[in-house]
Amino acid sequence: MDDPKKFEVELNGQIVQVSGHTVKSARVYHVVYPNSKPPLNITIAEDADGLNFWTSLPEGRQEEAEFAGKVIAAYIREYRRNQLCATTTDKKLPAPSLFD
Repeated sequence: MDDPKKFEVELNGQIVQVSGHTVKSARVYHVVYPNSKPPLNITIAEDADGLNFWTSLPEGRQEEAEFAGKVIAAYIREYRRNQLCATTTDKKLPAPSLFD
């Protein structure tokens, strides 16, 4: 299933543009704010105990990365869930329905 390449989410009361990229085998999200705030690049990293966490690239905006990452992850989960919806057929179609 393909995740969206570009989308918008709300962070701290403002709509930001997000684009997803694959760099080597890592998934990186580029967040562009509508004001003069610098863009944020985030990805998922693994700590020494094997636990995943969101981090900024380059490091230094950890709090923003964790918050934005959770919002982006929720958006993508919802996007994937909506992709699983069933498609219905019209009875007027010449092909018989699987349910007839």
